[in-house]
Amino acid sequence: MSLNSFTAGDKVLFVAPATVDQAAFIQVKNSVQEQVGSNGQTAFEVFERVSEAPLIKSSYNLIYSNLFSPSVSIHTPSMFSHYLTTLAAGGRLILEEVVLLVDLANTICPITRKSTDLESMLKLAGFVDVTVTNVAPVSDETLASYFRLWGTTKIEQGVSRLTGKFGIAHIEAKKPAYEVGQKMKLNFKKKPSNKKAVWASVSTDDIEDDDLLLDESDRVKPSKESLARPDDCELTEGKRKACKNCTCGRAEEEEAEANGVVSLDLMDDIQDEIVEVDPTPKKAGCGSCTLGDAFRCSTCPYLGMPAFTAGEKVALGGMFAQDDIEF
Repeated sequence: MSLNSFTAGDKVLFVAPATVDQAAFIQVKNSVQEQVGSNGQTAFEVFERVSEAPLIKSSYNLIYSNLFSPSVSIHTPSMFSHYLTTLAAGGRLILEEVVLLVDLANTICPITRKSTDLESMLKLAGFVDVTVTNVAPVSDETLASYFRLWGTTKIEQGVSRLTGKFGIAHIEAKKPAYEVGQKMKLNFKKKPSNKKAVWASVSTDDIEDDDLLLDESDRVKPSKESLARPDDCELTEGKRKACKNCTCGRAEEEEAEANGVVSLDLMDDIQDEIVEVDPTPKKAGCGSCTLGDAFRCSTCPYLGMPAFTAGEKVALGGMFAQDDIEF
């Protein structure tokens, strides 16, 4: 970690796992505090608790995450969102994380991401100018320390198999130069325009007269007779009967009537009137209260009681037949 990149007044947050070397952290914190001065600030937060930490919005302009080695801690999308909220507008995030340098085959490992995956996560969280400045392969000694942190006992076997396949990605990103949720006043006032001048630029010769598109037959209003359905069925005993090759639908109507089905042709005898129908069902008279709630109205005094025979005295049984007050 470079300790010469701080200026007076900087507010710096260090995020590291609980396994960090306390002596090394205190040394870094004291050195940074001297550089930022009395107007600056240095703070520390445990990596595993940062997502739920009560960090103040826009309170830091620099966040250093997971830069104390060795560490196998993995950043999450919720952490990146929390970092974005905690940073001030234009603030920077500097982080490190163990990543894969090559795809692993037939190996179950806690490290599954590459540096490009971290870059995409930061961009989706809202960071800009995301840059992977370095991906350094880890030494076998550092790799062995990772296995110790994972609690693996077969350290030598794991190092021999995964040597040269892990690296430490150093990534820097910035928060946009505006706050999340920041409001800006927009001026929607339009300059007054000369409407007459606009319409004057349109030639009247270019406007088509709609009436010129109609001929005399289009202006004739249809009569009721012309709108009526043609009726060419045979007249038998004063009543129209469907002909042999009926196509007007009368044959279907006669068949329905023969089967006891009544059809209504709403197109016959159209009248300019509105027929109002009351959809509320008519209530039957009282007198079926003894049959149960299904036959009782909403104001029935027997509502909620079981069915009974008319004239029968209703008695409560079981625990309801006993007094709840003893003398």
